[in-house]
Amino acid sequence: MDIYIKQGGFQMPRMLEGLNAELFKTWVQEEIESDEELKMLIRQAKMDIAGNKTYTTEEILEAIEKGRL
Repeated sequence: MDIYIKQGGFQMPRMLEGLNAELFKTWVQEEIESDEELKMLIRQAKMDIAGNKTYTTEEILEAIEKGRL
């Protein structure tokens, strides 16, 4: 599994491989499982995708600016 992370600033992301990628994947899974709000957001995103409900970058940025997201 290839996972890319940004290392701050304007650096290019680096690819995590092997054990590092697996550890990161496990950590992310644990974070999701322990956060009910995050789980709800992920469920909603999956339902939106399944229903072909998508948003433009501009719509997402506007929602963030208005505190809706």
